[in-house]
Amino acid sequence: MRRAAAFFLTACLLPAWGGDLRLRPPLWADPDDKPIPRPQTLRVSELYAMVYNSWLRHLNAEEAALGAHDSGALNVNAWDETPDSSWFTNRIGRRPMTFEEILGGLDARPPEPPPWTIEGVIDEGYTPKLSIRDSAGRRYILKFDPAAAERNSGAERICTLIFYAAGYNVPANTIAYFRPGDLRLDDASTFSDAVGRRRRMTTADLDAALGRLKPLGDGRYRALASFMIAGSAGKFKYTGTRRDDPNDVIPHELRRELRGMYVIASWVNHADTGDKNTLDAYVGGEGTGFLRHYLVDFGSTLGSGDFVNGPYRVGHEYVFDGAAMGRTLVTFGIWRRPWEVEGRIRYPEVGYYQPEMFEPRKWKPNYPNLAFERMDAADAYWGAKIVTAFTGELLQQLAAAGEYGRPEAAAYVADALKRRRDAIASCWLDRITPLEDFAIQGDRLVFRDVALERGYATEDSRVYQLLVGRGGPTGFQGLRSCPSAPRRTATAGFPWLRFASSPGTAPEVGRCR
Repeated sequence: MRRAAAFFLTACLLPAWGGDLRLRPPLWADPDDKPIPRPQTLRVSELYAMVYNSWLRHLNAEEAALGAHDSGALNVNAWDETPDSSWFTNRIGRRPMTFEEILGGLDARPPEPPPWTIEGVIDEGYTPKLSIRDSAGRRYILKFDPAAAERNSGAERICTLIFYAAGYNVPANTIAYFRPGDLRLDDASTFSDAVGRRRRMTTADLDAALGRLKPLGDGRYRALASFMIAGSAGKFKYTGTRRDDPNDVIPHELRRELRGMYVIASWVNHADTGDKNTLDAYVGGEGTGFLRHYLVDFGSTLGSGDFVNGPYRVGHEYVFDGAAMGRTLVTFGIWRRPWEVEGRIRYPEVGYYQPEMFEPRKWKPNYPNLAFERMDAADAYWGAKIVTAFTGELLQQLAAAGEYGRPEAAAYVADALKRRRDAIASCWLDRITPLEDFAIQGDRLVFRDVALERGYATEDSRVYQLLVGRGGPTGFQGLRSCPSAPRRTATAGFPWLRFASSPGTAPEVGRCR
């Protein structure tokens, strides 16, 4: 199937045409870090978000009208790319990154070796969380695997690195090990129960918390140490804007990095992408700072999401999925979902994370996300460019960062990531013409074909057409080979160029249904 796109290439073709006109280069940095007063803490309700987005939002006539007139992401530059901002920084999508660069780019270091001082215990969820301070005075939250050993901590470590490389702001999450004797209490240590009541912490409280955890065979405990981001101003939502942030002027459902994140989230099965797993941090001095926007808590990615009706439902259906529930009802429960029949957990430490049943266009988070629903072909292509920038070698290194005890588990994660990446490429990378970085070399117009460069098309199968103004099409083949650059004429003015590329017989690498 032919994919076509139109480009106004006046700026890059000026050297070939001559003339006095000069255009500014595309915007690559969005100045949304102007000083603002410190905002109030914004709190969100996960229960409200789930109910509203699952059942009520679709009844909102105003929102339906806005969706019908959605003309695409607003925070894009002249090349339809996303500038750096307080939300996103272009990384692997714009340039190759090594594993060492990704590790070194996180904002904080792992905790210093024990002993650690316990600041508090948060007794909520499946396992308690420990707030600690290391010998350098840095603060961390220790989170523990609630079900299978290594599952949540390994997934969170891997996906923290993936989302950082993709361009998002994330906390520094590392895997740490300690023994009970490595923990110290002081007079400021506190205990918080499930309803938020706080009191001074005792040794008995710490013993009770550790008693709910399963140690490793050598007596140590494994935890995910999450660096505590300073300046918390609460959460951000995937819709609307934050009223107390004058820099926040683009509705979040119209931001490219949130719309296109659907593709990245589907890749790593990040179904828990609700408002609760976000963070706004006030960066800078009082009255001179700005808000930086973070994604947090990747502990339910890959196969570690054991939510309502999980784990096999995760990624295939919403928690409250009206279509699936209706089908079950009309068939009196006879209909069985494909994942109920074919779903398999190969490694308990990985959980349910299969490439075989992954369908990029049908993947679902736990409940509808408006930014994801507004995703168009350009957003999906943007996300697919980022996903396919992760090489096989890099994915092996990222899987090893999960520190699984069995090498075959890490190998399985790497293979699943590769196969799901290739399915995404097959589905989204050719939705629009995948041509990038137009430039002039001598008197020739050159460009990159992203699908061809990354191995999702073959050179002899790519055919391009160049239409100049009202003239007929010019056909040519090749990776960066184009006809001589057209020139401005007195009658036609600057040429209008339209490119069409045909995948021809490019090999299929996955399903797109």
